[in-house]
Parts: sequence; structure tokens; C-alpha cells
Amino acid sequence: MLGIVKKYEKEWISFTQEAVRIPSIIGTEGELANFFLKNLKDIGIKECFIDEAGNVVGVIRGSGKGPNIMFNGHLDTVPTGMLSQWTPYGPFDAAIDDKGNLIGLGVCDMKAGLTAQFIVFKIIYEAVKQNKITLPGDLIFTCVVNEESVGMLGMQYLLENTMPKHNLKCDIVYLSEPTSNNLALGHRGKVEIIVKTVGKTAHSSAPHLGINAFEKMLPVADTIFHKMGSSLKSDPILGDSSITITNCVVRPGTLSITPDECEIYVDRRYMPGETFEEIIEGFNKLFRELSAKDEKFKATAEPRMLHETTWTGYKKSSIKYHPPWRVDKDSDFVKKTFAALKSVGQDPKEYYWKGGTDGSMSCSIHKIPTIGYSGAEIMCAHQPNEYVNINETLKTLDGYISIVCSLMNLDINVFK
Repeated sequence: MLGIVKKYEKEWISFTQEAVRIPSIIGTEGELANFFLKNLKDIGIKECFIDEAGNVVGVIRGSGKGPNIMFNGHLDTVPTGMLSQWTPYGPFDAAIDDKGNLIGLGVCDMKAGLTAQFIVFKIIYEAVKQNKITLPGDLIFTCVVNEESVGMLGMQYLLENTMPKHNLKCDIVYLSEPTSNNLALGHRGKVEIIVKTVGKTAHSSAPHLGINAFEKMLPVADTIFHKMGSSLKSDPILGDSSITITNCVVRPGTLSITPDECEIYVDRRYMPGETFEEIIEGFNKLFRELSAKDEKFKATAEPRMLHETTWTGYKKSSIKYHPPWRVDKDSDFVKKTFAALKSVGQDPKEYYWKGGTDGSMSCSIHKIPTIGYSGAEIMCAHQPNEYVNINETLKTLDGYISIVCSLMNLDINVFK
């Protein structure tokens, strides 16, 4: 381990505990955003701010020769779930157990990775200041909002509004999502689809007088569960596509009346080369086949829309989806990142997330190479007693210092 990282061990632990103790369930990230902004100012970062959407940005400007590197993570967490399942520690205790694990809501996904990036950002800044080094490119630290909703609102605002406004560009994005200190190079796409069948209400004592929308949904659900999955595309790197139903709602949904509306939420994971427009057309084809057999069958399918408001009051509507993406493992950034981690004694593997990330916005939509790296383990995310191992995350600090040195041609001995 680099000596300077060991020097910052206690500071990182304390800093992460403070971050975990600040609740930041999606839509309530304001206190945590201001916590990061205050700490950026305290270490002397002159160019730091919170944008209109509530994202935090800190910048160490380089000479303009590049590359420009972005550290990125999200501030928001999922809800706590049942508090009775958090035992013996509470979700905001930020306790450390006898195995050296730091426990708390969002610590894995992804406060520990984000704080690791912050401490490395601080270490780089102090080295620049003390040794009068000029970075060839900008080093940009960013914390975004509203990632857990899968709308990518915070990341989109950062890349499309904040960066151009402040004359910022980046050539590579490092996401501090959980990877067990491996290098994540992409993931499958996801789109949430609302399928709705329409019927006619009737008194439940005489159901033949109506059209039960729930009954009309049954062949759709049967096709999703037992037929659609076998015809989906696969990818030699990203794996298999998948489809399932995650929710079902009938309306009016009360006693003594048959429903005239039935809605299901469909979670569809898909591969590069597919679009959600093509996925919707697949449902429309099914509906045409069913209506040809049943003149009373009526159904629609459309992507689920999100209507979000961030903690600052910024509002936006968007489709709930993550397009698929992957970075070429033979690209220069990826090869240099692997080599940088190996130079500090790590042995990272090529890795692909099962779930979605803001990498869909940075890499798939904006074509910025994106790599995931953090010592947190994905199996701990979104669970009671969420945790990270302290020693594994300290390796992440080592890794990020080595990555920045490699990409920016800095002498790593400055940090030893």
C-alpha cells in the first residue's frame, strides 16, 4: 500500500462515517451535497459549486493538454426498508464491526467509493500545490443526484448543462460503483415498460356483463413468463437478455366490481444493437396476434415515464431506461487502467455489471469512455446491513492514485 494512503486511512474512515450518517435517500440529497461542497472548499478547491440540479462539482484545472479525468458517483441511496432488519446496527450508525466492515445505508452503493474518490482528489490537489505540479488535464470530482430512479437525471444535467456552462470536458469517466476492485466495462440495457389492458366494468355478481381487464392480461403475462425469454438476444460479453413482470395493478381495484383497467410493469434487459422502440414493437406484434383471436382484447405498451424533482427543485420528465454500453477492453484507457492497478499490486479482472448505472448516460449516449472501479461488493448493495470492507476500499485509494499518475504521466513516487 502506498505510504500516503496509509497516512489518510483514519481520515477516510471518519469522512465516510460522516457521509453515511447523513441520510440521502433519493430526493433528499441536499445535506450530503453541501457536506461535500464544504469539504471541497475546506481543502482549498477554488472552483467548486452545486449546480441547478443539485450535483456537486470540484475542479483541479490542468494545462489543457489532457486527458481530462472525471471522478463520478451518486449521492442518493435507496430507502432503508424495514428497520427491524437492520441489526445490530442502524442504517445511519456508520458502525465498524469486528471484521473491519463499515456498515450503513448506501455505504456500498456508493458512498464509500465516492469518499475514496474525494480523498484521492484531495491527495492529488495537495501534491499539486506542495510540489508546484501542473496537471496536463483537468481532474474533475463530481457527485450527482437522482441515480437510483434509473432516469439518469443528475448525470444528464451534469454532462449536457453544467459541463458546457463551465467550459469543462472529460475524456474518461471513472464511476465509483461497486466492483470488488475489478474494472467494470459495461452492462446490459434496461427499459421499464407499462403494459395496459382495457375492459369494461360490471357488477362482480354478473361478470359476463363486463370485460375483465385482468383476464385480458393473462395471455400477455403468460407470454412474458413462458415464451418471450427464450427468443431474446444474448451477447458473448454481456450475457443474456431477460424479461419479467415486477408489478400488477387493477382499477378500480375495489369490491363488487370487475376491473376495466389492468397494468403490469415489465422489466426488460437488452443488448447492444437493440432499441427500446424495437422492444415496444415486439409487444405491439403480440397484441395484434391476440386481438385477431379475441375481438374484445385491447392493450397498449409504452416506456415508463419518470417525473422527477431534485432536492433543489429542478424538475424533468424522462423515460425510465438505461441503454446498454461497453468499453473496448483493448482501448488505451482500459489498458492503462489495468496496468496502473497491477503496478500497485492489484490483480483486477474484467467485469460487467448486471444492473444499470449512469455509465449509460456517459458512455452509451455521450460516447465518453467509462470505467467502474471501487472496493465495494455489489452483493451488499440495496440490502439491510449494507457494508464495505475497510481494507478493500483502502486499496481503491491506492488504485485511483496510480490511475491518475498513469494517465497524466505523473511520478507516483511523489505519493509515497
